[in-house]
Amino acid sequence: MAWSTRELAELAGTTVNTIRHYHRLGLLDEPSRRYNGYKQYGVRDLVCLLRIRRLTDLGMPLAQIGEVARGDSSPEALRQLDADLATRIEHLRSTGDRGHVT
Repeated sequence: MAWSTRELAELAGTTVNTIRHYHRLGLLDEPSRRYNGYKQYGVRDLVCLLRIRRLTDLGMPLAQIGEVARGDSSPEALRQLDADLATRIEHLRSTGDRGHVT
């Protein structure tokens, strides 16, 4: 299966500009190109993009995402993310959003 940049963005719920930004930062590898020069993305690219989006949703800075998205992050970076998430959850609980965070 192969998708254009626009199609990949739609599948991942993001924008073409975001994908381009991730390419510039080195978070997404450059895909192969079709005969007409257009980029051609596959399932692996979609999975990587979804992983990046999930990590940003969890509050991880883009500077750290490259390591985590490739699976070669340090255990310390993951422990820090876990601690940050625990702090956010506790903050939500203490501000009265108890009905939304269990």
